[in-house]
Amino acid sequence: MDQLNAKMDKMFSKLESMDSVLHSLKLENTVFREELAAARAECKKKDETIAQLSDQVNRLDQASRAATLRIIGLPVSAATPASEVPKIVYKEILHPIIEAAKAHGDLPTPYPNLLIESAFVVPARKDKPTPVILKLSSVSTRNLIFRFKKQALPQILDPASNKSRNKYAVFEDLTPATHAQLNAFISDSRVKSAWTFNGQIRFKTQNSESVHRVKCLSDTYESIIKQK
Repeated sequence: MDQLNAKMDKMFSKLESMDSVLHSLKLENTVFREELAAARAECKKKDETIAQLSDQVNRLDQASRAATLRIIGLPVSAATPASEVPKIVYKEILHPIIEAAKAHGDLPTPYPNLLIESAFVVPARKDKPTPVILKLSSVSTRNLIFRFKKQALPQILDPASNKSRNKYAVFEDLTPATHAQLNAFISDSRVKSAWTFNGQIRFKTQNSESVHRVKCLSDTYESIIKQK
């Protein structure tokens, strides 16, 4: 009986030791879970901050391009001398825009030599027209171009649609991030049309004429329509 009691005492002692270890493990597990939850919360805050900073940087980059346009279709190539590009832009784009603005009384005294800050050719694929990046001296000139481009610039017949269209395509110069986001909306089958205005993406859905605005880079079709 003494031996049996001794063995029982040892077993109880081991069980108490195991209970102590389990209790200690539970405490460590609780602390670990709390630390993990805190780390996840901190990561979430950092992700939100990074997203906000990315939007701010993109908006600043887009604002810096306010007076910059991208023009497709001009008679230029990669071999066109840099000094000739502003002259071609003025002749083909700005001069007819200026004349239209003068006719409407919006530009009584133009200053052609001060309109263009810079213009240069951007390399393109062989099967694509060579784009020109045009930086204007003022945003007001840019606004005149968008206001009068349809009525002032030459029209040609589109062989594919057999409809008249502008000979030159004049777009806002978008940041890479905004351009990629715009393409995502354009390629979405639920979107009827998508465009930009002052660097901000706007779009219409297939079943509505309401105009939706994209406010940040994290916006998607689902998030915007769900909010509506």
